[in-house]
Amino acid sequence: MILDFAIPDQALGYSYNRGGINNQKIALLGLFLKAVTEGPRRVVLPDIVIFDQITFVHKRVPIATAFDVARLRDFAESVGVAILDRPPAGDEGGWDYFHAGERHIAGAAASGTLDGDSLVARFFRALVPRARTSPDVSRLRDIAFGRRSITHVIQMRIERDWDFHVQSRVDPDAGDNEDNRHTAGSIARKFRATHPAAGSTIYVVCDEAALVEGKDEIRRSLRERHDIEAVWKSDLLPDLRPDDATLLDLSLMDFEIALASEFFVGTSRSTFSGMAALERFAQSGAVDNHSIYNALGPTLATRHDRGAFRSARLASARDIRDPACGYEFGQILEVAGDLRQAHDRYDARGAFGGPDREEVYLALYGAARLKAALGDAPDAVLAAFARAADVSASRAEALHGGARHARLHGRYDDAYAFAARGVAIARPAAGRAVEAWIYDWALIDEFAVATSWTGRPVETLQACIRLLTEAKLPAEHRDRIVANAKFAIDRIAGL
Repeated sequence: MILDFAIPDQALGYSYNRGGINNQKIALLGLFLKAVTEGPRRVVLPDIVIFDQITFVHKRVPIATAFDVARLRDFAESVGVAILDRPPAGDEGGWDYFHAGERHIAGAAASGTLDGDSLVARFFRALVPRARTSPDVSRLRDIAFGRRSITHVIQMRIERDWDFHVQSRVDPDAGDNEDNRHTAGSIARKFRATHPAAGSTIYVVCDEAALVEGKDEIRRSLRERHDIEAVWKSDLLPDLRPDDATLLDLSLMDFEIALASEFFVGTSRSTFSGMAALERFAQSGAVDNHSIYNALGPTLATRHDRGAFRSARLASARDIRDPACGYEFGQILEVAGDLRQAHDRYDARGAFGGPDREEVYLALYGAARLKAALGDAPDAVLAAFARAADVSASRAEALHGGARHARLHGRYDDAYAFAARGVAIARPAAGRAVEAWIYDWALIDEFAVATSWTGRPVETLQACIRLLTEAKLPAEHRDRIVANAKFAIDRIAGL
């Protein structure tokens, strides 16, 4: 439970979330979810943050600046939650609430409970931005969809921060299973391959001030190479200046255009794209004509997930129980606490096989971990860890898991066999879901313990010295390792 004890009456709350406006929406959902599921059923609403990607300045404004708080109060009352009229206080970031909201959305979709009556759908129907009824948004909709007859709105996530986000956050999760590094041209190429007869004008959604290259250069390239005329809101409303509308207003305007579009194209790795689909579903009960460009292949992939998943495979899967989706589906079920179903999804992905040996390894390792957590028979658990380890000679997580499980069940010869294989494997320089702590010290530690229990004091001492001098051993383990080293010396000396 996330409580802010600085707020009287044990109300839940946080000061603000530092993400973009759609991340802030998800964090706000997480706040209400926590109040409903864990209590207390009292919340203090956070401020909204306007983030400037150029200056990296976060400006706080009251939530009523962006959203109709009266509608939120009606929603809160309907789910038995009180909104306290107090200034925001507590965590400056709100990421615990964001993760709670994101996990709930994905878990509800995975369990088949993300429907029109769900708390998620009701929340987003109640979260009404003031921009929705503003004269500027009405004017923009009229120009884009009426006078210009634009049918396709495309989110081009090509701002300056995107490559870093992909490298640090997306690649470690998706590996080579997605196409996340795009230019305006590569997005347009997929669009044209999918919609060769579509109208020539598209509305582009992005942070115009943070583009890697200028609008005029992008426009010229798309016109010459793909017969596409790209327009931005600043083209359709040239009298709308940043001095007259904050960055928050501009972002909310783009989102309203995305919601109202006949066809929307985005990336599943963007919360903007996910919320465009999810809020469309919340409002209308269906999501039609939403596509993503970060799925592998030369064309766009149709979105089938109501905006719930960040994985391109899950977002575009007609049936998320397809074994090819098993690893990513299993991760969602595991986070949701459905360990048996998660195990079965991991196991199905491992059995499915295929050329992505790293994902096969991770799926089988996940299945073995959950066999252990579910209390399956030790023989079955150790066999599962061995099966995973045999898939990849460059990964040691499964060997650590096997060594630890064997030790905990007094099977020290098995523990030694697993650990001895693992200590020779260096931490991969790159890869998905690499557990650095296992390579840095934990597997050497298991090896030291296993050698001690199996009567190999010289190897025990060598492992302890390595832990104390080379490994990134947490300080709280040092006294134990020193004691183990002294015990090994005594045994070598015959004491």
